[in-house]
Amino acid sequence: MSIVRKILLGSILVVVLGVLAVPVFAQDNTRTLTEQQINSAYRVTNPARRIITNVRVDLQPGQAVISATLTYRRGNPIQTSTVLVPSVSNGRIYWTVTSATANGQPASAELLAQINTSITTSWRNYVRQQAPTGRVSGIEITDTDLTVTFAASA
Repeated sequence: MSIVRKILLGSILVVVLGVLAVPVFAQDNTRTLTEQQINSAYRVTNPARRIITNVRVDLQPGQAVISATLTYRRGNPIQTSTVLVPSVSNGRIYWTVTSATANGQPASAELLAQINTSITTSWRNYVRQQAPTGRVSGIEITDTDLTVTFAASA
C-alpha cells in the first residue's frame, strides 16, 4: 500500500498542478473557462510526466473531478480520480482534495492531508509568482464552467 500511496500522491500533484495552473488573473473582473477549454488545455492534453495519460477534468457544481491513468513500466495501469473543491481566502484561490482513489480504492485521511499540504504549498508559490494578494473575490463551478471573479483594482 505504501507504493500505491507514493504513486497516487506524486501523480495527483503533477496532474492537479498542471490542470489548475490556468491563467486566472485577467484584466477584466471575471474569467470563465469552460470544461471543454480546460480539457483542451496543453497541460491536460500533454501531461508533464509520460506515465500520466487520459487526463479528463469533469466540472460539477462546486467541485472539479480529475481522472487520469497512470502507467508505470512495471505493473498494470492505475485509474485515478481526484475530487477538488475551491475556496477563496485573502484574495487567493485554495484547492482542497476531498477524495482521491486509485483503482477504486480510496485514499486514507492521512494521505489526503499530505496531498492537501503539497497542493496548498505549490499553488501558493504559483500564485505568488503570477499576481499580488487580494485580487480574487470569488470562484464558482457549474456543470460546464469555472468562473473566477476579481476584486476591482484600487
